[in-house]
Amino acid sequence: MVVAIGLTTLMSTTCDKDDPDNLDTCNGVVTASVTGYINQDFCFDNLNSYTYEPTEYLTLWARETATDIGFDIRINAVSNQQITPGTYNCGSGEPGFVEFIIEDAGNTGSDFYKSQSGTITLTQASESTFKATFNVVAIGYYNEETTNFSGTIDFNGVVSK
Repeated sequence: MVVAIGLTTLMSTTCDKDDPDNLDTCNGVVTASVTGYINQDFCFDNLNSYTYEPTEYLTLWARETATDIGFDIRINAVSNQQITPGTYNCGSGEPGFVEFIIEDAGNTGSDFYKSQSGTITLTQASESTFKATFNVVAIGYYNEETTNFSGTIDFNGVVSK
């Protein structure tokens, strides 16, 4: 009886990384889902850097503490006009860019998955806030495998300079 209660308690408090509800409990800056060559949910909870230069670019770099997988997003200003809420295209020559970096993911190996097409929809940006959604097709730099990468960015804090 004691063993059964112990196992039940352990199972109810264990967090499985591949659990679909994991994104519901993510307290990270970025929550994301990847499908295609890689099928996994991510919670990027460690903010490495955030820069907001409204007439130049907006960039955020985060990592997932549990796996050390990285996430990078950037929006470039077009013709020196201020970055404002709206939808930005991703791809060659476009102002939007999304990338996730897998340093070692077992059978998928290390790679950089860079956006080839898709969009970033910016809803709010300032020196201390970045709220957006993204939905891109990303291609592995080395393996050339395709993934669909989508998620939300919800950064609302103070970044020291």
